Amino acid sequence: MLSSSGFVTQAWLIIDAQKHWTSYYKCLQKGKWSWLKLMRTFVKIALTQIKDDIIYLAIDDTLVLRTSEKAPASKIHHQHGNKPNLASYVLGQCWVTLALVTARTSGQNTAIPLLSRLMPSAGNSGKLRAAEVLIRSTFDLFSCKKVRLLMDSWYMRGDLIAVMLAQEIHVIGQIRIDTRLYFSPEKKYHGKTRPSCKIRCQVYA
Repeated sequence: MLSSSGFVTQAWLIIDAQKHWTSYYKCLQKGKWSWLKLMRTFVKIALTQIKDDIIYLAIDDTLVLRTSEKAPASKIHHQHGNKPNLASYVLGQCWVTLALVTARTSGQNTAIPLLSRLMPSAGNSGKLRAAEVLIRSTFDLFSCKKVRLLMDSWYMRGDLIAVMLAQEIHVIGQIRIDTRLYFSPEKKYHGKTRPSCKIRCQVYA
């Protein structure tokens, strides 16, 4: 959570180690702790440094490349980033991450990862459910502030937006033209003729 590379070894090097490195290795290998409690404690620390009344969160998925098919939830993904040094389809894991967007002391904006969830190898709709779980696990920590959630167009689906609005979370994102939000058709009957349906589009501010 604190290192730029994300590796556990780099994380150990950041702290002021008072014991031999093997002690920390055994703690990591055999110790048990709650990632959720660790994340919630980290959020409480971060909130002490944020003076604004508005909290900005972001949800997005990322692809972690793997060389072994034995890695958990590893499968072939389309590399939609169009990176020239990678093939169009690569082997990797899909992670959905919740991040806290804030400003550094220099004024530059930065996103601090809070919690990630590994997507199963089967299906793709699980990313919406994962987004709901990530928000639900942290929402009570922001109860005293206004929350604005930034999502890309893939997550801008009606059921997920409705869940966020029910929790008074403002959603920021662009809706794809092929996933526009509609109410159910209103049926109007005119005698013995075929019913006509009127579709109304709902735009969320």
